Amino acid sequence: MTVLLKLGGSAITDKSKENTAKPDEISRLSSEIASALSQNPKMPLIVGNGGGSFPHRPAKEGSLKDGVTEAWQKAYVIKTQEAAAKLNLIVVNSLVKNGVLAVPFRPSIAGSAHKGKIGSLNSKALLSYLIAGYVPVVCGDVLIDDRRGCLVASTETVFSFIAKNIPVSRIIIGTNVPGVLDDNGKVIKNISPQNISKIKACLSGSKETDVTGGMLHKVESMLKLASYCDSILITDCTKPGMIEKALNGKTVDGTIISK
Repeated sequence: MTVLLKLGGSAITDKSKENTAKPDEISRLSSEIASALSQNPKMPLIVGNGGGSFPHRPAKEGSLKDGVTEAWQKAYVIKTQEAAAKLNLIVVNSLVKNGVLAVPFRPSIAGSAHKGKIGSLNSKALLSYLIAGYVPVVCGDVLIDDRRGCLVASTETVFSFIAKNIPVSRIIIGTNVPGVLDDNGKVIKNISPQNISKIKACLSGSKETDVTGGMLHKVESMLKLASYCDSILITDCTKPGMIEKALNGKTVDGTIISK
């Protein structure tokens, strides 16, 4: 079954500077992914990249979080999609350079939304790429919503739709921290519906511009997904070797989210 891997925006971009990628980090992560795939050539993999300093800012400037209600906002839908596409292509090109058969699969082109939720994402086309041996690379994006005008969809939201429509075994969320942290900065090893109410106060959004909700959104999205896969891991992808080990099924430091 398919593995979903997210490369977080905070890890692959400088979120304090508009449209600023971290090419060395992206290259290293691409190399780790390539190495893992060379060891597991039959592993179906979908990579998703966060938006970081690229689409979040125009989405905020255009007040797109709650949809489009004014004509002037439509220009920001385009600006946000362009920014998301720019970073997505940087990631795809880096993966290809490292020998991965990566292809861009932008939700704004492949899908649509209805009442604030993704309604379609061409799962048949996504599966065809996987079966043919390619690695689709999705991203956080802005989809056209037939009721709200638009939907700002995080990578986690995209993953949620995929996992409900394509068999998924594991989900790996790479961030710039060692996992979900408590009030004392220590990693919370396990999160489930049984303890989420106690630790919810520890979770907060990014210090920089993030219209998709930061760590709290990640955890809440993954909790909803726990019943659709075998395991969900949130780990530090800025630490060399972590993603390769995680893809290879080895135990790594981080937070496990379970049903």
